[in-house]
Order: sequence, then structure tokens, then C-alpha cells
Amino acid sequence: MNYPQYQHDLNTALESEILGELIFLNAAKHARSAEQQQKWQTLAQLETQTLQRLQDFLKQQGQTASIRFHLKLQAKASGIAMAKLPWKLAMHLLKQGTKPFMATFERMNQHADANTQDFLKYLLAHEQALAEFAMQELKGNSTDSLEAVFKLLKS
Repeated sequence: MNYPQYQHDLNTALESEILGELIFLNAAKHARSAEQQQKWQTLAQLETQTLQRLQDFLKQQGQTASIRFHLKLQAKASGIAMAKLPWKLAMHLLKQGTKPFMATFERMNQHADANTQDFLKYLLAHEQALAEFAMQELKGNSTDSLEAVFKLLKS
């Protein structure tokens, strides 16, 4: 992978995890119900775990990544908004929101080598788990919607 593209993808990965963590934590704070609060908190746990793994990965690879200044504020506002929206609309937006990150993580996986493939597979799997959660919620399967997320939290 060419270096400028790889650096851009690393920055996108970092932004994804920081955005996700802040969105989900703020959505949990302003959730409409205890059930929704618990679900947002579980998603935040996955983002926190992934952010820590990303930071470890960057350190191991001798890489750095940065985020755009305004994203933390944007994430906090987005989290509050997500909590206030009707649940199905929030789930639709969450599912849509995973698409650009999924594309980045798929590209990163295509260029993985022996040193990076395990983490990059996990990074993609975590984004797929978020999308799967939203799809299950949209289908009305709220009982088992967090299954893919729980699987990754245990790994």
C-alpha cells in the first residue's frame, strides 16, 4: 500500500474509534430507556477496546495517527442526537455510518501482511459487528442484536 493512503487509512481508523466511543457514550447518557442505555454502553465498550488495540497496534508498527480537531465535539453532539432520535432511525443511521469505515478497513485488510493481518481482521470484524447490531435491531431482533459485539468483547 502506498504510504500516503496507508497513513490516511490509519487516521480514519483512529477517527472511527474516537468518534464511535464518544457517540455511544453520549448516546448512553441521554438514552430514552435503560435498555437503550445498556446497548449504547456495550457499543462504547467495543469502541474503547478497539481504540486501545489500535493504539497498541500503532505503537508496535512504529506508526502514528491523528484526528481532525472538530471531530470530538461533533461526536458528542451526534451522540446526544442519536439518543433523541426514534430508535429505528438511529439504527438506520448507525448502519449507514459504518459503510465508509468498512470500506477503509476492507482496503487495509487487502494489503495486510503477516505482521498486520490479525489486527486488521479484528478492526474489520468490529465494524461488521456494529453494522450487524444495527441490522438486527432494524429487523426487530433486539434480544440477540448484540451477539456479534459480545463475541468480540470476549476475544
